[in-house]
Amino acid sequence: MGTRSNLTFALLAASSALAFPAFAQTPTAPAGSAAENGSSAASEPGGLEEIVVTAQKRSENLQTVPLSLTAFSGDTLEKSAVTSIAELAARTPNVSYDTFSPGQPRYFIRGIGGTASGSARDGAIGIFVDDVYMGRPAMTGTDFVDLARVEVLRGPQGTLFGRNVVGGAISYFTLKPDDEFRAQAALTLGNYRRIDGNFLVSGPISDTLSAKVAVSSRNHNGYAFNETTGKDIEDEQSIVARGALRFQPNSDVDIQLNADISRLRATGNWWHLLREGPNSIGKSNADPRRGRNHTDDGFSDVDNGGVSLNARFQTGIGEIASITAYRESTSSTRANTTGLFVAPLTDPNRGQFHHTLFIQQSDVDSSQFSQELRLASEIGSDISTVIGLFYFHENVKSTDITDYRFVSRNSEGRRRFDGRNKTDSYAAFANIAWDVTDELKLRAGLRWSLDKKDHVAVAGGNNFVPYRDGGVIVPGFTAPGKDSWDAFTPSLSINYQATPTKFFYASLSRGFKSGGFSDTEIEKLSAMTAFDPEFAWNYEVGMKTEWFDRRLRFNASLFYTDYTDLQVTVIRIVDPAFPPFGTTGNAGKVVIKGAELEVNAIPVDGWNIYGNYAYTDSNIKELVVGTADLAGNRLGRSPKHKFFVGTSYETEIGGGYKAAARVEYTYSSSFFSSINNTPVELIDGQRSLDLGLTLTTPDDKWSVDFWGKNMTDRLNINTITEVPLRDGYASFLPPRTFGATLRFRY
Repeated sequence: MGTRSNLTFALLAASSALAFPAFAQTPTAPAGSAAENGSSAASEPGGLEEIVVTAQKRSENLQTVPLSLTAFSGDTLEKSAVTSIAELAARTPNVSYDTFSPGQPRYFIRGIGGTASGSARDGAIGIFVDDVYMGRPAMTGTDFVDLARVEVLRGPQGTLFGRNVVGGAISYFTLKPDDEFRAQAALTLGNYRRIDGNFLVSGPISDTLSAKVAVSSRNHNGYAFNETTGKDIEDEQSIVARGALRFQPNSDVDIQLNADISRLRATGNWWHLLREGPNSIGKSNADPRRGRNHTDDGFSDVDNGGVSLNARFQTGIGEIASITAYRESTSSTRANTTGLFVAPLTDPNRGQFHHTLFIQQSDVDSSQFSQELRLASEIGSDISTVIGLFYFHENVKSTDITDYRFVSRNSEGRRRFDGRNKTDSYAAFANIAWDVTDELKLRAGLRWSLDKKDHVAVAGGNNFVPYRDGGVIVPGFTAPGKDSWDAFTPSLSINYQATPTKFFYASLSRGFKSGGFSDTEIEKLSAMTAFDPEFAWNYEVGMKTEWFDRRLRFNASLFYTDYTDLQVTVIRIVDPAFPPFGTTGNAGKVVIKGAELEVNAIPVDGWNIYGNYAYTDSNIKELVVGTADLAGNRLGRSPKHKFFVGTSYETEIGGGYKAAARVEYTYSSSFFSSINNTPVELIDGQRSLDLGLTLTTPDDKWSVDFWGKNMTDRLNINTITEVPLRDGYASFLPPRTFGATLRFRY
């Protein structure tokens, strides 16, 4: 049976095995480029591989790109058993990540970040999958089954990207089907009853048509246990399916239809009373991952799906690229964010239990449409240009529900906020590169962005802080609001290729994050009033070098970011008899400066040493929140020191069989979970030791990976939340996990 028949049979079998359609998205590297299905290309014998990226919308060696950029091939992530964005962030300079719940991730790059919470607030970090922007946090969970590569760009982006981002971008590129038949499958077994499985089939159907199907399933029991309900907390069951049809009638046309669908079911995060405040009448559980909690275990239900059409045409005026995409997302998350068990208000012994209860639920339904057009042209032999247009439309409906109980005040109830927002975003961007000489190059870009938002906030239920309309207490309100913002954001860089292996650059760029509205205001006028955009100027110098016949790679950069109109949670005291209330507003000026180093070396054949280090000083110059002056504080989730180091050694063990051992260690110094910088919110240094051993058959078709993560079982903190009485509640990263993965490739 021929290769095409094999693929057709495999596709039909896969389709009949699925209860829903499964098609996926594709990378945006130029057709036929070395970066299509990976980020590496062969280099000097015995030396480091060349890393090929498309951050500037053309295939380039990472060592000649004037950006702070870290790239991982899908093969590299697989060898390190990286299966989540949290593990990826730990391995990347100045990138951090946390979750309020599995469906509410927050991304941070160089201290800039947060979440696109509510219906009308944008994220500072852009997440792209095959050049498609993911507008809501729940959309950004990406499975690693068919990744070609991941590119992490630090600093403002916008003169080459469809959607402007102020802090940085994380771009995922999936494998593209082509005329090579490939199939792979993997089965993972681990502690906490982990059972993961995935398969991928890709290859030609005819001379002009190729296809891909990839499916992944992940399942594990909970990392914590609620003695009240007798159930595990922080379990997970997820399934992701992607597929693609690629049409290439000739070398000038490349059209790909992609689709994907995913489903996540999990309980909420486990929250532990880590630090008891001076007024606390609660008591921590003896075991931070086990104890009495509320009868509500919470949940996280997330469903995503989308289609895109990526088309490229080689014409007489250059390459025209069109990316058309539509996506939908539904997420519903609920968690007891103050942990512990809360007795009924009528219980005479309630003093032995905790005084406050917050069970928070967030439901978000969103849909988005985006259209991007780009033209990449060459003007003579010295000048190249990229010009583009971008349109983004988004509809979001959100509901935030909080069940609360204040034992000390004999008060309980449920508050509810509903938000509805429509966003229309327009942009035009252009970038020009001029090769002044063979060694000296200049690049300049300019972007114009216009964002329009139409918003309605509805406040209701029984809030613990009474709603107000013009100073008058009301049972609730409906508050419409509408606003728009536009901005010009330029970029400029100069780079010098001193030798074939020594590259130097300097750049400046401006970032813009749109304004918006808050869904959770208690005053009608505030709900109708928009907060302003954020702006950041980033200045950077860097070097990318290779030594000793490309056996050592050393890259370094220095950056300085001037950040203004920071969108922060402003604490308001509306009524002294009740806890303060947080709302989004603009305040302050922040200066962020630091250095980043990346090293990779092959001292002898088979032995690889790799790592990176980041130093960051995020100094708040001006920031008044309520009555507190926060000047001198640091940004949240911004450790001063963060490093990752690893080493691996591969050798033949006889009969053609190979063994590869791996040791990796991640570390970050202490940091605060928010800009308030209170002692309660201080997160101590994070550490994790990962180990791995891989055995591979002589034909490279079969392998087994034995892996372990967080082998010292350190209690690393995901995030800490401080409640009004200065209690600190923490959720945690996974404990020690270990297992084995059996892989097959054809």
